[in-house]
Amino acid sequence: MAKNHMAEVAKMLGVELGEAFEIKGQDNGKYMLTEKGVIYVSDGGYTLVYDNTFIRVLTGKAKIVRRPWRPEKWRPKKWRPKKGQEYWSVLSHKDGSWCIDNYDYDSYMADINRILLGNCFPTREAAEAAAPEIAKFYNDVRKMGEEG
Repeated sequence: MAKNHMAEVAKMLGVELGEAFEIKGQDNGKYMLTEKGVIYVSDGGYTLVYDNTFIRVLTGKAKIVRRPWRPEKWRPKKWRPKKGQEYWSVLSHKDGSWCIDNYDYDSYMADINRILLGNCFPTREAAEAAAPEIAKFYNDVRKMGEEG
């Protein structure tokens, strides 16, 4: 069997295997390189890409847009709130300012999203310590949305 070169292709393109990225000019497109090939990521799951999208990237007609952040940097490693337990989160405003608010965990989608984004802390002090970096992330995402 021939050698699988997808890890080398990912490195050449500046992404990692399994890292979700967007392709500039592709509407709502999220992609991922794996050892099996190029995968289109959607809310419904994953689909191998069989069209010319990836060829456009390789020939320079389309550009990969990396996501600017990985939540592991400030996500609490072991702590997760239990049902009804209070936790703290950073709210980021359009003007770049931020504040800290508390919530009771009830497994609503907003609670789950805060956990997945690493914006869920056991104390106000822990949230305040992470606030500047979290606010910067939210501002970077806003800028990406404005750029289109």
